Amino acid sequence: MKKIIIAVLVLITAGVFVRGCFTGPEGQIRKQLGELEELVSYEEGEGDFSALGKVKSLGGLFTEDVDIRLQGFAGARTVKGRKQVQQAAMAARSQAKSLQASLHDITVQVADDQLSATAEATGRARVSGESSSVVQDFRFTFEKTEEGWLIAKVATVEALR
Repeated sequence: MKKIIIAVLVLITAGVFVRGCFTGPEGQIRKQLGELEELVSYEEGEGDFSALGKVKSLGGLFTEDVDIRLQGFAGARTVKGRKQVQQAAMAARSQAKSLQASLHDITVQVADDQLSATAEATGRARVSGESSSVVQDFRFTFEKTEEGWLIAKVATVEALR
């Protein structure tokens, strides 16, 4: 009987932990980053309506006044505002037949006030026709809004060597 009670308590504890990971602020932010990966990625032959839907959904992950500052091998680029994010996504789709993007080594730090958070991740992108992937570290700043956790800032992070 003791073994059954202990097993049930372990299962309940594990369930609470798993639920907390996916429903708390950190879990919600990780989910947003997962959606970002899916919406940025696309396959060759993806239809126009599907592409438009993904780009519109992509914009919904960002605040209206998002500020993106990227510095990397292709130079510096700044994107300001949700509409520019969507325009940049459409432009990128016209440049390559397919793109696979992923985020790795994600860390999330939620502010004490639970209204903002910072996430850092290593991004990897593979473009069709290229022999290697592009790897870049990013810092995302999230704001808690009525729509949920939205990305307010994105910046590249210079890796320490």
